[in-house]
Amino acid sequence: MGWKAIFVIAMAIAGAIGYYLWGKVEQAPPEDTLPGYTNALKNDELKAQAAAGAANLQTVQEAVNKYRGMKGSNPSTLQDLVPDYLDHVPGGLQYDSSTGTVSVAGQ
Repeated sequence: MGWKAIFVIAMAIAGAIGYYLWGKVEQAPPEDTLPGYTNALKNDELKAQAAAGAANLQTVQEAVNKYRGMKGSNPSTLQDLVPDYLDHVPGGLQYDSSTGTVSVAGQ
């Protein structure tokens, strides 16, 4: 038998051993994979945005209520609250001037 045949047989045996051992490797939990980590980051970002939106919502709604108490009517836009009632209008909020209701955008 020539050296080429011995090499081919050795490579086949090495491949079979590698294939067998690869099957013995434990699978990583989905949260420990790159897609799982990415999804967790996205979920954390959405939770942080929701928490910030809720905090901003309360602050802006209080400013609308103060404006209504002082002026007797709802502001026509949230920008009317700056600078007397708010330093700036935070993003991610929507406002209904007919009812004076502030809500998180998209809800």
